[in-house]
Amino acid sequence: MSDSDLRELLNRHFAVEQVDADVLQQMAGMVRDWMTPEGRSPYPVTPIDQLLPLFAELAPPAGGMAPVHVLEELQRKLLPHTARLNHPKFIGHMTQALPWMTVLVEALTATLNQNQVKIETAYASTLVEKQVLGWMHRMVYRAPDALYADAMRAKNHALGNIVNGGTMGNLTALAVALERTLPGVRKHGIYAAMQQSGHRGLAVIASARAHYSLKKALGTLGLGEDALYRVPVDGDNRIDLAALDDTIAALRRDRIRIVAIVGIAGTTETGAIDPLAQLAAIAQREQAWFHVDAAWGGALLMAERFRPLYAGIEAADSVVIDGHKLFWVPMAQGMVLLRDPASLDLLKHNANYIIRSNSGDLGQTSLEGSRRFDALKLWVSFKLLGEGGYATLLGHAASLAAAMRELIAAQPDFELTSNSDNFILTYRFLPPALGQRLAQLLAAGRVDEATIVNRQVNELNARLQERQKANGHSFVSRTVLERAPFADGITVLRVVLSNVHTTPAHLREIVAEQRQLGTALLATAC
Repeated sequence: MSDSDLRELLNRHFAVEQVDADVLQQMAGMVRDWMTPEGRSPYPVTPIDQLLPLFAELAPPAGGMAPVHVLEELQRKLLPHTARLNHPKFIGHMTQALPWMTVLVEALTATLNQNQVKIETAYASTLVEKQVLGWMHRMVYRAPDALYADAMRAKNHALGNIVNGGTMGNLTALAVALERTLPGVRKHGIYAAMQQSGHRGLAVIASARAHYSLKKALGTLGLGEDALYRVPVDGDNRIDLAALDDTIAALRRDRIRIVAIVGIAGTTETGAIDPLAQLAAIAQREQAWFHVDAAWGGALLMAERFRPLYAGIEAADSVVIDGHKLFWVPMAQGMVLLRDPASLDLLKHNANYIIRSNSGDLGQTSLEGSRRFDALKLWVSFKLLGEGGYATLLGHAASLAAAMRELIAAQPDFELTSNSDNFILTYRFLPPALGQRLAQLLAAGRVDEATIVNRQVNELNARLQERQKANGHSFVSRTVLERAPFADGITVLRVVLSNVHTTPAHLREIVAEQRQLGTALLATAC
């Protein structure tokens, strides 16, 4: 490459004074258009296979494109075929519509390009991150102010880690739990540690509703996915305490050491909150680490009206919360918090050129190396909204969930299949004739025949959800829940009612569409 080629490249793409105002205006227009909730389909309607020709190039472009042409490609290839999460009829997943300023802050984060691994590349941003962790820790644990004042000054301890989501948060918490259970396992490995421990195996216990990231964490840590013991849930989708005691007794008989007991504070599928206080007491009795996965529901602690739902969370050794869920910040942002500031010392590592001992570098206790300054968007959101603003947003979600609950209960052809206090509901389309037939067969003990009918209902709901998604007018998700006596469980529609743009009128329209689709599918099947 010649010097002239380099100068041209720098002028076109690195020299900010050369930025074309029209390009900036076009980009700002794209962002503004995308954040406008109404006007387009909430879900892309073009089948994914038909999009393949748009992305058929097998090698990157030989020469660069002008920014205006890149934006044109984005508008042609990407934006029309992307789910609009802020559309009022997109209520199927946990990602949120965003305050517009947090989107601009995301751009500022990229501009600053701080690397949070060490103070030398994250000067004031280190203090922002520590302050956010202090705010979050205080929200969960309500420790004395002195602890948080000390934590801001501390160079060798941390209240937690900023992570990119619940998966890394769960991995971090279980890594600490494992080192606490088998001291030296980080250095010597699982095999050597087990040889010295006298245990035949290791276990982590959680409910059947536990997030799949726990299995990934145990596989990564070398315990193996089979080390996760899933305990059945009760009728409210919370861990069954009697079944938990049975599981613990069986592990004790087999000389399998319990590394951690995990409580879920807002399960992904149904929003259920485990009995955290009872789990804390059981974990203490068994001398096991008590971890709470509150990736979804933890943010509700921001509003005092919801705090009683989480009684016992303050006894957790570690808690995971995602900011990109109910704190309304852009993907991806999460936190893992440790009750004892010394706990993360079990993961401490140092190097000669970075994360030196007593340096205050945040990378000393993080499993990740280079990290974005993702704490900034949550810090700004707290400044923008305050506790009162978050209480208002959470109150809107609660009202929306209540409206959906009442709506489903009033429909003779729908059945509410699970309920929660943190805005996730599941239900299914169940025409009266099929519902009555199921009830009659079960009452008569004719389980095999009832199973056949239940499979028909499952297929009907799966096809309904697929058809609704393909139509593109609204979007809900679906899952499968256990229900005795059906080995296949029940296929249900799932809604996450935290979209700030959604109103009860939108909910009525969504359910009316589902009824229309379900009725048509049923007629075709008959």
